[in-house]
Amino acid sequence: MNNIVLVCDDKKISEEIKSNLMLLREFDFIYPSDFISAEIAVEQNTPKLIILYSNSDESNIINFIKNTKSAPIFFVTDEITDEKLLNVFEAGISDYASIKQSKTEFLVRLMACIKRSTSLSKAKLNEDVLTQIGILKKNTDFYSVKYTPAVLKNLAKTCVDSDTKACLMAIAPDIDYKNRYNLDYIATILKQNLRDDDIIGFGNGMLYVLLRNANTQGALNVYNKLKSIVSDTFTISAGVLEINKDLDLNLMVKNVEYALDDALMLKNSVVVQENISSIDAPMNWLDKSNKKHKSFKLFKKAFVKKLETVVAPVFYQKQQLAEQRLFETKVEQYTIENKCVFSLTKGGIKSVFEITYPGAIKINIDISDNINDIDEPRRLTYDLSQINEKMLGELLDKFIRNFQKLYG
Repeated sequence: MNNIVLVCDDKKISEEIKSNLMLLREFDFIYPSDFISAEIAVEQNTPKLIILYSNSDESNIINFIKNTKSAPIFFVTDEITDEKLLNVFEAGISDYASIKQSKTEFLVRLMACIKRSTSLSKAKLNEDVLTQIGILKKNTDFYSVKYTPAVLKNLAKTCVDSDTKACLMAIAPDIDYKNRYNLDYIATILKQNLRDDDIIGFGNGMLYVLLRNANTQGALNVYNKLKSIVSDTFTISAGVLEINKDLDLNLMVKNVEYALDDALMLKNSVVVQENISSIDAPMNWLDKSNKKHKSFKLFKKAFVKKLETVVAPVFYQKQQLAEQRLFETKVEQYTIENKCVFSLTKGGIKSVFEITYPGAIKINIDISDNINDIDEPRRLTYDLSQINEKMLGELLDKFIRNFQKLYG
């Protein structure tokens, strides 16, 4: 049984719309209502579709559309401007028609709207079943921790088989905020900024997002948008993996987690993971030696990324500053795979500020400036997460000031 609530203040227009509906024999009941009583009519009759025609104030119409989520709304009007059309669609109508259209065109649009309503009803029923058996989290359309890997694998296979571009993301709050912002909150923000066909699933301490019809750049756009939204309260990091026919789907989730590990080391960063085949993967990730090897390998990748994204830009900026402030002084800086060097040379005196990766889980900053009475020790040791633009800039500023003070 299909119920239709027809909201219309004009009796003549109401009869005209009804005459268009006579061709739809499958419709069982049409409930007419004026605009003032529309909300009550919708609540009492549980309609499959709402047909809305009203000359009421546009703001009242928009509010009614926004507040009515129980059924799709078919908007009917005498004439429509671009601005009005944008407003009613943004408020939430499913389709529209002009009262001046032919009965056939009116009917075709209306039938399409009914079909969408039926599809939505079936989808809601399926969603309720998935929630009951635990695949979807209650009161959301996010996949639960237990079932997310299998869901992602099946959806990724569908994308590969249909030659559809797709990207998988793993997202988590940075360690400093891990216990202050829960994943449900982040998932809600994500859902508000993703397309309807994008998938969100929960993992242990992270979220997975499968972006369909998207490449790596699309995933980076999603990350940057989310990052900008939450930047005033906390920071997030993400791993990204592009899905294609060469990808081992059995390793897909692990691969994107490795990328997230790298990003979390850098903090407030995104890392794109290259595909890792089963041949490249260690035989047993539970083996302690493999864990140690994985940690050092990931740390080195994170160190190189930090050199590229933080150290090199700061060194370049301070080089420009030093060249303006120091006369007859040669200012040099360079970055290679495992170290970054900043040096000042005047006459026979050379001061060096060097950041190196010693192959462990720390990094070293060595300062050689021929100054006996300085506050800093010769070697400073830091966790990689401590290296940021502000901290590094302050150290270099002091290094340059000391050189200027002694050697002009």
